[in-house]
Amino acid sequence: MDFRGKLILAPLAGVTDTTFRRLCRENGADVVVTEMVSAKGLLCDPSRSGRYLDYDEAERPVGAQLFGPDPGEIAEGAAEVARRGFDFVDLNMGCPVRKVTGGGAGAAILSDPRRAGEIARAAVRAVRIPVTAKIRSGFGTEKDAYLAVARELFDAGVAAVTLHPRHRGQMFSGSADWGHIAALKKAFPGEIVIGNGDVRSPGDAARMFAQTGCDSVMVGRAAMGNPWIFAALKREMAAACGAAPGGSGGSPASGERLALILRHGEEMFLRQGMHGIREMRKHLAWYSRGVPGAAAFRAELPGVTDPDSFRAAVGRFF
Repeated sequence: MDFRGKLILAPLAGVTDTTFRRLCRENGADVVVTEMVSAKGLLCDPSRSGRYLDYDEAERPVGAQLFGPDPGEIAEGAAEVARRGFDFVDLNMGCPVRKVTGGGAGAAILSDPRRAGEIARAAVRAVRIPVTAKIRSGFGTEKDAYLAVARELFDAGVAAVTLHPRHRGQMFSGSADWGHIAALKKAFPGEIVIGNGDVRSPGDAARMFAQTGCDSVMVGRAAMGNPWIFAALKREMAAACGAAPGGSGGSPASGERLALILRHGEEMFLRQGMHGIREMRKHLAWYSRGVPGAAAFRAELPGVTDPDSFRAAVGRFF
C-alpha cells in the first residue's frame, strides 16, 4: 500500500478499538491502526490478546501494532497479524509508559538502534505485507537518536517510519519538536516519513507538511472525542498534497454529533455488553470537552451503567 499523502489515525491504547476506528474512517481518516498488542501475549494467550485485533472490512486499510523486545516473538506475532488479514504491521518503538519500557519494549528500544533494526528485520522477513515502525526522538535526551534508529529501520526494509518528536521523558508534555521530523525527512529523502505530534486543529496538518516535508500526517489524542477532526483536516491536507479535497470540514451540527455518539455507544454495547457502556464513559468525557456544562455532565457519568441510562444522559446533554 502507498503510505504517502495520508491522514492516519494513531494507535491509542484503550481508545482505538474497531468501533472507534470505523467512525474515524467514515469521517475522513485514510488509514487506521489498532491499539498496541503484545507480541508475546498474542502468542501465549491468543484468545485474550487477539480481541484487540478484531476489525471490520470497512476499516481498510487497517494495520495492527505490535510491541515487544524480542525479534523472534515479533516475527511470530507479525505472521499472526498477516494471517488475520491486516494490511500492514506497525512496530511500537515509542510507547513511554514504564510498564512497557520496563520490559525492554516501546521507547526503551530507542536506546539500542541495532536491536531496533534486528526487530524490524525479523518482522519484514516474516511477512509479505508492509512493516512500519513508530518511534520517538529518543529514550533519553540523546542528540539525534531517532536518526540512528531510523537508519537501522529503513535498512531493515520497513515501508515507513512515524516520528513523534518528543523524547521518552517528556511523555506528552511540552511541544513536539517538528524540526526532528524535518531532519528525519532530510536525512532519508527517498523514504516514507510520517509526522505525528501536536496536530490538533484545522491548519496544523498543512503546517506540518509545509514545515517538515513529511509524507503523511498521523493524528492521535486530538481524535479522542472528535472523530470529525479528520474531515476538518482533510481540506488542509489536500492542499498540501495537491489532491482533491475530501470531507466537508468544520464542526458537526448538533444533530450529527448526537447521532454519532448514540451510535458509538450502541455499537459498543452490541460488541461488549455492559462493559462497552462502562467504556463509553471515558468517550463521553472526551465528547463533552468544550461544551457548556461539561463538568457537571462528567460528574454524572458514573451513573451511566446500561443502555437506557446512556441514551438518557446523552440525549439530555448533547
